[in-house]
Amino acid sequence: MRPEIEPNVSESYMIEPGQPAPSATLELPEGGLVSLATLRGEGKILVLFVEAECPTSRLALRRLGPIVAPLLRGGVKLVAVHQDPPQVAAHTMRSCEADFEALSESEPYPTSSAFGVRTVPTAFLIGSDGRIETVLEGWSRDAFADIAAGAAAMSRDDVDRLLDPDVHPTFKPGCASKNTLASDLLAATRAAEAAFDEFEDLFERGWTDGLPVVPPTRSRVARMLGDYSGDVSLGIVPPGTGELTLERLAVCAVLAGCHPSYFPVVKAAAEAALDPAFNLHGVTNTTHSCAPVLIVNGPVRGRIAMNAGMNCLGGWNRANATIGRAIRLMSGLTGRGTPGLLDRATLGQPGKIGLCFAENQEASPWESLAQARGFESGASVVTVYAGDGPLTISDHYSRDPEQVARTIALGGSVAFSPHFYPLVTDTMFVICPEHAAMFAEAGWSKRDLAERIVEGSRRRVSDLRTGDQGPFTASLDDDAELTKWLSADEIVIVVAGGNAGRFSVLLAPWVGFGLGSNMTSRVIDEV
Repeated sequence: MRPEIEPNVSESYMIEPGQPAPSATLELPEGGLVSLATLRGEGKILVLFVEAECPTSRLALRRLGPIVAPLLRGGVKLVAVHQDPPQVAAHTMRSCEADFEALSESEPYPTSSAFGVRTVPTAFLIGSDGRIETVLEGWSRDAFADIAAGAAAMSRDDVDRLLDPDVHPTFKPGCASKNTLASDLLAATRAAEAAFDEFEDLFERGWTDGLPVVPPTRSRVARMLGDYSGDVSLGIVPPGTGELTLERLAVCAVLAGCHPSYFPVVKAAAEAALDPAFNLHGVTNTTHSCAPVLIVNGPVRGRIAMNAGMNCLGGWNRANATIGRAIRLMSGLTGRGTPGLLDRATLGQPGKIGLCFAENQEASPWESLAQARGFESGASVVTVYAGDGPLTISDHYSRDPEQVARTIALGGSVAFSPHFYPLVTDTMFVICPEHAAMFAEAGWSKRDLAERIVEGSRRRVSDLRTGDQGPFTASLDDDAELTKWLSADEIVIVVAGGNAGRFSVLLAPWVGFGLGSNMTSRVIDEV
């Protein structure tokens, strides 16, 4: 605990009222330097010296918030000078909910020494002529109220309403200023500063998806951007309508843990997700559990060592895990799509942290997803699809491809709701290599499999008369039949996974009732 000194309007400072304020240049928490004279401009400035470990400093930061705006209207800017590193200063301001300018100085605290500070908090009101008008040590509610009333041309009653005299303490001693501490106390102070946990700080900022994130330092963001210009805008991120510059996207990629070599994929995926056809607003804002699913095709898969084989949907591969996560962080941080705010998912699912995988083109007997969507075979492409969590469909014993297709169709028939027929939207099936090989040996194309999946989902309307019902059910007789999809065009087939195991997967779509999502694709920059 720091030594305390009684609050007092000081008359014994080296810098006393009437004297010129020392010139000082200090650090901004976000980086860079600024002088007190520049911040003062043509008006006045109230400079408050504080530090993180001092309870009275934190009290002053919390209690002075209500008078910031009135002071500013009166031509007085309130500035806190922290005797702490910039990141600690920023953390202190946030934790105290102090929404005004913060500056930082480091040991040996030359600005504090130049002002003659011996206690924190200490406030100096500097006039428009650059001279000290008032000096105040410690916390004194009445003394700060007098400063506010005079500086902001407010009545004392108005100030009292902002600085409630019934909220205690009305005064509190300050702590010894760091520039006055003996070497042993300075060593303890340095130890306290070293204890600052940047990972916990990012949790407190709300910059995480619930998992630890990588601090987005300037150097990391610069490395992520590479030759890209950070000022380039990719547009507005719904639903919160924040503007996505490449620099902001690079911050999300750093937070997610991406390697810089992944950034072209992240950029292309962001462009695809921001395409109005994908409807990121609806995908984020719906109570459904859908999330952007990223499927990558082409040579980039090998260059950045993506996983298209065993466990490709299950993590443990840096590229797969972090690229999808970067897009979700983009949506959450720039688009304000976080749970309880603009992400309204009733339950959600693990894919809402991030789901990205590569298609196993080497194990596929068919054209890739990118080729099926009209891209050249040698192009690196990312496709974004609004999908639910994976539903595994097992068929290990059937040796007839017709039976396996029927199993996959029955598994797919539960998409959205078992009674909701037809879906009237694209639905993705991830076919494992063993199943794909069986279909290929029978001479089936992707279209053949898609048609059999549609046909295998056929049910009588009488069986669909409960729960969620599709758009056509009510108008049909009980003996009529419906398929889950209107045509094979709505079946999207991707081959992925390990070579052993006869498990395929349904990635059910979001059914937006006329406002759904369409798959979108973008070519990935070759860098």
